[in-house]
Amino acid sequence: MTRKTAVFFFLIIIAAFLLCASVSAENPVIVIDAGHGGYDGGTAQGIRTEKEYNLLLAQYLYDELSADGRFDVYMTRTDDTYLKYLPRVLTGLNTDADLFLSLHCNSNPESSPNGNMAYVTVIEDYAAWDLAGRLLDGITASTGIKRGKVETREDTGDSLGIYYWDSQRQWDMPGAWKYGKKSDYYSVNTWASKFGIPSIIVEHGYLSNPSDAALIDKDENLRAMAKAEAEAIIGYYYGHTHSFAAVTTDYPSSCTLTGRQSSRCTICGLRTGTTALAANPDGHFWRQTASAAATCTTDGFIEYICQISYNLNDKGYACDVHKYTETLAAKGHNYQIIEDTPASHGHDGRFLQRCANCGDEIEEIRPGEPHTYEISATAAATCTEDGGVTYTCTRCSDSYTETEAAPGHTWEVTASVDATPDKDGYIKSRCTVCGEEMTEEIHRCQHQFTVTETPATCETDGKRESVCSLCGYGKTEVLKAPGHTWVTQMSTGATCGTDGYKKEKCSVCGETKNSTTPALGHTYIFKEVKDGLEHHVCTVCGDEITKEPERRSLTGIFSNPVAVAIIAIILLQFVAVGVILYRSHKTRNRKHDFAMVDGDEDAVPTRTKLKK
Repeated sequence: MTRKTAVFFFLIIIAAFLLCASVSAENPVIVIDAGHGGYDGGTAQGIRTEKEYNLLLAQYLYDELSADGRFDVYMTRTDDTYLKYLPRVLTGLNTDADLFLSLHCNSNPESSPNGNMAYVTVIEDYAAWDLAGRLLDGITASTGIKRGKVETREDTGDSLGIYYWDSQRQWDMPGAWKYGKKSDYYSVNTWASKFGIPSIIVEHGYLSNPSDAALIDKDENLRAMAKAEAEAIIGYYYGHTHSFAAVTTDYPSSCTLTGRQSSRCTICGLRTGTTALAANPDGHFWRQTASAAATCTTDGFIEYICQISYNLNDKGYACDVHKYTETLAAKGHNYQIIEDTPASHGHDGRFLQRCANCGDEIEEIRPGEPHTYEISATAAATCTEDGGVTYTCTRCSDSYTETEAAPGHTWEVTASVDATPDKDGYIKSRCTVCGEEMTEEIHRCQHQFTVTETPATCETDGKRESVCSLCGYGKTEVLKAPGHTWVTQMSTGATCGTDGYKKEKCSVCGETKNSTTPALGHTYIFKEVKDGLEHHVCTVCGDEITKEPERRSLTGIFSNPVAVAIIAIILLQFVAVGVILYRSHKTRNRKHDFAMVDGDEDAVPTRTKLKK
């Protein structure tokens, strides 16, 4: 080995020695938490309230550990002050504590349960099972209180599920139980574990049990318990040679807190070399709190809150709650053509578009050519029949009638005879317009009628019967059925391929009826030829169909009367042309002049070619 190599190894040995010396020089940091306080008295059973016993125990234990001189000891409260759970554990966070010890007394509705017990965290890395057992052993040995169990108590989270754990963050993961173990039921265990601090809740005995309460109420027993607990803690941290593992993260940096890392003893968990991690201002855990979907015309949004900063703030840590809002841009309308009807004579056209997303409609009315009406018929009204003037369009058959209502008769009395006690009278009248006559009987009796009425229903006539109680004369009036008063309960319009449907109910009698409107049928027009097929589209609903291009056959042609007539005309023209050509040819072959020899008419004619 060379001289330089020997010096190098010597320096390494010295550095290792100095490191071990510095490691072993660090005192365990113990935070003692006197449970409850202020308006929170804890259990009221016993001679004094629980908060008083807890504070006395904490002060006695603080004195014992401080007197040892090998511990850095802190208390969460030294007087009758109420603290929330997180501020209690923040004492451990701010001091890089090795142990958070929360002191309590137990109670039960029944008086029989007794003895001590302890709770450690469900997070196994920080569950101080051995030390918790030593503490219970010491309490029992010093006072005789029954030795209880060391337990964990799980929780499933609050209404937001914020007490679940993430194996990487060791922080709240709302509703994300699949990421790790559930949290502790007791908040001081939860928060201590978040910050990488082993925690123990010690229940020294039951104030609801007379025997335990009598022991706890004596000051010498409280001092004995504190002394035994101090001895258990001293033995736990100094009863062995520390063996420190590699540096690990105690808790990660987040948007709100700067994390810590340290090396821990593999036996007791004592920390050494605690240093800060790099800050992580973007270390959020976002949770959606509110949202609204974007519509065609309005923006939507999603609101987020950082669960880490929210939970710290909510539990008593002075920090801002980080939030942000994501804007969802309005989607805009997606209009589709629903109807595209051209204007025509007497009918307006319509171009209707409807948004497929929200149903908003844009309607354009295309004015049609108006009718040109002229009087086509007149009828004078009579006394009993309506008259009117009928107008008809000069271009089409559309018409309408302006009605002149019948005025009724104009009666004039032509004769009258008064009624006597023995004889009926009468009044005769005649219409001065049409000459119709009417006779009205005047009954001799001054009738006293008893009226009986049968109401009309929607479909059946009723009647009103009047009978004179003096003479028995009777008359009956018919009460016309008014017909149903239909109210539409459900209605769907007919489409191209679907019948319309209407359900109606009479508001008077409750009768119902259903009716259908036949489907309108598609109005297809040719659109294009694609892939060898004709594409046709409905001008009303946009439905498309395809079909093979039409191929005409001789059978199809001859089945059409118009086609047969055209073919016949063409054939006749061919025949006529042939006849004309034939006659023309025959005439050219016989084009000679004939001369008759003068003389006897009976002589045989001699053909002589005439000279030109």
